[in-house]
Amino acid sequence: MPESFASSGVQSWILPAMLLWPLVAALVVRVVGRDVASAESATPSSGIDARVLTLIALVIEAALGIAAWVLFSPSKQGWQISADLPWIPDIGARLTLGVDGLSLPMLVMTALLMPLALLGSWNNVKIKTPAFGALLLALTSGLVGVLVAIDLLLFYMSWELMLIPTYFIVGIWGGVDRTKSVLKYVIMTMVGSLLMLVAIAALWTKGGGTSFALDHFLTLQLSSTEQLLMFGAFFLAFAVKSGLVPFHSWMPDAQQSAPTMGAVTLGIKVGMYAMLRFAIPMFPAAVSDSRVQLTIITLSVVTILYGALVAMAQTDFKRLISYSSISHLGFIMLGCFVLSPQSLQGATWITINHGITTSALFLLAGMLQDRKGTNLMTSFGGLARVVPWFSLMLTLAIFSTIGLPGTNGFIGEFLVLIGTYGSWPIVATMATTVVIFAAIYGLRTLQTILFGKLNESSNGNLRDLSFRELAVMSAFAVGIIWLGLAPHGVLQRIESGTLHVQPHPRSAVLAPHAGVLTASNAQPR
Repeated sequence: MPESFASSGVQSWILPAMLLWPLVAALVVRVVGRDVASAESATPSSGIDARVLTLIALVIEAALGIAAWVLFSPSKQGWQISADLPWIPDIGARLTLGVDGLSLPMLVMTALLMPLALLGSWNNVKIKTPAFGALLLALTSGLVGVLVAIDLLLFYMSWELMLIPTYFIVGIWGGVDRTKSVLKYVIMTMVGSLLMLVAIAALWTKGGGTSFALDHFLTLQLSSTEQLLMFGAFFLAFAVKSGLVPFHSWMPDAQQSAPTMGAVTLGIKVGMYAMLRFAIPMFPAAVSDSRVQLTIITLSVVTILYGALVAMAQTDFKRLISYSSISHLGFIMLGCFVLSPQSLQGATWITINHGITTSALFLLAGMLQDRKGTNLMTSFGGLARVVPWFSLMLTLAIFSTIGLPGTNGFIGEFLVLIGTYGSWPIVATMATTVVIFAAIYGLRTLQTILFGKLNESSNGNLRDLSFRELAVMSAFAVGIIWLGLAPHGVLQRIESGTLHVQPHPRSAVLAPHAGVLTASNAQPR
């Protein structure tokens, strides 16, 4: 079947279609879509419900992502399903797109997640829905661009494209303190992004001003100082976006204020994908520097412990999920910079599966908020007897986030820990203790929301999951269990994608007396 697809020429347009289709659909939704609020008024406007149009566009995007998965061959190395189109020839910028085993699982996860999250939060946004749908589709294009771009100027533009729709989604449809939260997010992210842009410009100049291609930048010979400075710029941009301590303060505020869909998209770890894709391979000697490794691994352990301990103290369900996400980010960062094959595969696995688990939790939190108007866990209690389907899905998602064996959350953390133990046994031991903290805040959440006495009489009348909500959460449940019990297909692709991430096989060394770093096998793929 993949061979027949390939012979039809699908691979030459599927990634450009995934990048550009959401932008075209955004225009259609904004112009043609009908606002839900106006449909409920005495004189409803004409047109199709903007949410329906947005969902159709996202389903088409998901179908393209599935086609990319079918076309991909895990036995092949290098870029696949690639496309290379002219863009700005005067400066050597091109629309160069491609996927490998690192980016493909993230791409498919994101493509499938977006329509599921919209369907699961269907009634969360009911005003200005044409604008909301258009912004959501533009954000989707930005997410896809980050995951498929192998031209760094295109990557940067996609990176910034994610920022603008998120600002409006949180700022317009968010809750309490939304303006303050989203401004903090924009300012902190923008500072890191501008530093990254300076580093990209420096790399372009160093490479002769002819190309922004990643494969071209991988061949550059950089001095030790240049590597350290440029790596620092890329690292800061990605660390801020991901929520690494001490750059994390925007995340709990933004995710608490955001509408459900905004909280879900903010939780997709594109920053850690970019760390694996760009920062680590392009600056191998900086990454391998013992001082850099020690600093980042220390920050990673602090992030793991801090996120879990603060999550234990939360009473707001959304903030608990956000701090749990920060703790998981520490595991990802640890796996990235231990630089063993197992830790890199584990970091990639968590990056992918974190989107599934955290999205499920934010959707469940949004469903509670839509019914009750609050996310305070103390406002609930005893819901297991009232909403059994909701209780089952929440239990499964919590088990996944605490890394219970048999769920998708276990495999990534296990790989990171065994990959870390060989060279950093004390660090691995400290990180392992967080499993206990995660169990505490996870089980405490279940106890507070689902068990005990009904805290308020109104909770006895809460609706269980509707057919639509149950269908969405069942899809997440299948993903959590299937990836936990049968991970081989995804791990096989991840393994092929992380081979080039390790800096050591590229023989990054400091040339004697010259101060020039060379990468012996950093050739275009």
